Amino acid sequence: MISYNPNFLENIIIFTDDEKAFLDALNSKVSLSKFLSNKSYIDKFGMDFIHTSAKIEGNTYDKNDTLTLLEYGRTAGGKKYSDAKMIFNMRDAYYLFIKEDLEVSKKTLKDLHYILSDEMVADNERAMPRNEEVTIRGCEYIPLATAVKLDDELSYMFSKYEIMENAFDRALYLHCNLAYLQYFKDCNKRTARMMLNVSLKQDGKMLYIPNEEKVSEYLASVISCYETGSYDKFKSYFINEFKETVDAILAVENAKKQEQERPLRRSP
Repeated sequence: MISYNPNFLENIIIFTDDEKAFLDALNSKVSLSKFLSNKSYIDKFGMDFIHTSAKIEGNTYDKNDTLTLLEYGRTAGGKKYSDAKMIFNMRDAYYLFIKEDLEVSKKTLKDLHYILSDEMVADNERAMPRNEEVTIRGCEYIPLATAVKLDDELSYMFSKYEIMENAFDRALYLHCNLAYLQYFKDCNKRTARMMLNVSLKQDGKMLYIPNEEKVSEYLASVISCYETGSYDKFKSYFINEFKETVDAILAVENAKKQEQERPLRRSP
């Protein structure tokens, strides 16, 4: 088994200069302001974010189930109530960070966790540090087990975040180390993914939208962070996901441009 290593929080150099340049070039193709001003983008990619984020947590709703739930409030027959509730919680947290100018802080972290953990943990455990041991399936890592130490490490993590300058470094550092700390009794990774986007949005960068086909890659990269302290697998995963999101938006915009420039059918 692998015990918590406080030295992992010292690693604040994540992306290479070439990787930062690549991400900045992608980001320049689709501005955050354009995304946030387009309701269809917010809703379409929001549904993808909510569905895949739930799937990462083992949710059994497929994309059609999720769409029906979010559009019409109809739950899927034979599925657990907790699966529907998880999706509703994620929807509420997603639209909160979309609509509000949230800042990366302990308060924002706890506010998001309070939403995401509704009916997932006891009310007195929502937005509160864990004070008991926890194990992680499929992983050798043993997180800290006392609230005092967890709170100290969380504060230290935020202090390191504040001195970082690159937006993409900051966002990944925040996500990976929130997941590593396992500060709350449950809902840690889903809260970390929300905070990743809060960080990107705060720094004016396009959002992270996970692909449901890459769930196993996400989980493997997070476990690698837990066990080695290395960001390599996660940053590779993130770069690919970021590119896919930008490419998807560009495809929509290119389709509109072609529609404007070409007739739908040839004249007889």
